[in-house]
Amino acid sequence: MNPKLKQTRARSEDKKEEQFERILDAGKKLFLEKGTEGFSMRNLAEMLGMTKNNLYNYIESKRELWIAIRNKFYSQFKEENLKIIKKHEGSTCNLILKLYEHFLEFADKDYDRFKMMFNVIEAPHSNNVPGPIERNYAEYRLLEGTTNIIQRAIDEGEIELEEGKASFLSLFIYSLFMGVAYIEMNRAVMFAKIEKIKQMKKEEEVDDNLVKVEETLQLTKVEMSNESLRNYTLEILEKILKNNSL
Repeated sequence: MNPKLKQTRARSEDKKEEQFERILDAGKKLFLEKGTEGFSMRNLAEMLGMTKNNLYNYIESKRELWIAIRNKFYSQFKEENLKIIKKHEGSTCNLILKLYEHFLEFADKDYDRFKMMFNVIEAPHSNNVPGPIERNYAEYRLLEGTTNIIQRAIDEGEIELEEGKASFLSLFIYSLFMGVAYIEMNRAVMFAKIEKIKQMKKEEEVDDNLVKVEETLQLTKVEMSNESLRNYTLEILEKILKNNSL
């Protein structure tokens, strides 16, 4: 085969990959802005400067796009978790702490990504036959993974827990950290909203009447930074795991 032809094909595949990444990034923004009901492939094509037909060469429906975006984020999360597990030295309880610390850090880096991953923005409904992305989608089993690691800690004698209760502890820890991540996200949103109002009104303080209909405003009045909340939660988890009386 002609070497030049090989190079051309490689460049062509690279361009397709770059374009697909652009579609995922733009799709994420549009889902966040419009929600799954307001999202349309036509608007996405316009945002990207593409024709609708050309867009369908890359992705065949908004449901397929939503799944592709979510799969990308979960793949990133899984890859980072695997690196933590591979590099870890020490007790299994400390590994659990590291993984949940990473969970909060991953959410904090991009709360919009967090919304897509954990169904704060729900998947678009479709009555059509599942497309190739949905058919090949392999769910990321976070709870199953942490349950297995907790069971390992039990087997190694690091955690004393009744037989068959590893999944209960895994679900409890997941619920705790999901709640903290959700609170951190809402605090960040409210602080940004208050700052925007300050800039518009050019005032040091914001009248509560402007935002009091949002109950999440209460979260901004707790004198604790997100970092302090995160550290405190990790301290609680460490005590739970190392108490040996669960």
